[in-house]
This record gives sequence, C-alpha cells and structure tokens, in this order.
Amino acid sequence: MSDDLLTIITKQPYGSEDAFAGMRLALGNLVSGLVPDAAVLLIGDGTLNAVAAQRPEAVGMPSNLGALQDLLDMDAPVYCVEGDLRARVGSAETLEGVTMIDWDGARELLSRYHMVTTF
Repeated sequence: MSDDLLTIITKQPYGSEDAFAGMRLALGNLVSGLVPDAAVLLIGDGTLNAVAAQRPEAVGMPSNLGALQDLLDMDAPVYCVEGDLRARVGSAETLEGVTMIDWDGARELLSRYHMVTTF
C-alpha cells in the first residue's frame, strides 16, 4: 500500500454528495493513519468548494466548508486551480489555508502522488 493519496474533487459543493465524500475519504485516511500524506486538489466545478461565502442552509445540505476546514486542521494540503475558480466566481474570497495553484502545479501534484482518486 502507498503512503500517499491525492483526492481530486471535480464536483460542485452542493447538489450531490461527491465532493463531501471525497473530502471525508481524504480525512478518514489521515485520521486512521493509513495514509499519512493525503492531499486534496480542487479542479473544474470542484473549485467552488473553496469559496468562503457558502450558504448550504439555503439548499438544505451540510457545509463542505467544515469538511475542508477539518482537512486543513489536520495539516492536509488543499490545492485549488485558481484559473478554474476565477472563471466561475471571479474574485470571490476563498477559505483561508487553501493553496492556489495553476495547471502546471496540478500536473506536478498528479505526477508526485502514487495513489489518485477522483470525485
């Protein structure tokens, strides 16, 4: 088994549970100690998970910000492809601690991690 995992989130925060499930998978691996190096990469619509001003109560869903914050509190790196985010929401503020990267940085992450899963 590998000691690293990159979880790619491609889905929007609300409307399905894919993004939430991906974040919880990464967190579960960290907490259990099974995968000490777990990171999350937000791409495409998944970048919307990093937007700080979310109102999940408006759609009756649990907040994905809490899941992201849990990862950050466990010192898991959370990366967001900035170009994808800005194309969707302009200059919206993001959750503190999320690292903005470009597509070259995303490709570097993909080449560095041995296990990669996508939600």
